[in-house]
Amino acid sequence: MTTQPILPTAPVEPPPMRTLGEVRAALAAGLGFPGDLARMEAELAATLERVEYTDLHEVSEIIASYRGHVLTRCSPGFDEALAEGIELALGLKESKGQGER
Repeated sequence: MTTQPILPTAPVEPPPMRTLGEVRAALAAGLGFPGDLARMEAELAATLERVEYTDLHEVSEIIASYRGHVLTRCSPGFDEALAEGIELALGLKESKGQGER
């Protein structure tokens, strides 16, 4: 059984992400994990509704977290490590299935 790539290949050089707009653009370009842009927007909206308008610490943590997702996806070797993990999990699943027979 061959494994299909789960995520599109990300460039090794991450884009500039100094602003919320740049983080949004990177996520919209598919450089994060699937669903990251929608999750980030939902987390930001919920946090902005909950916190005082002068306390944006939680907002900055959310932005930094999703910036980290992009940096992770752009890390050299990420795709290979992901594929290796998938192969390992499939191998463990197959060996467990054979042991139950």
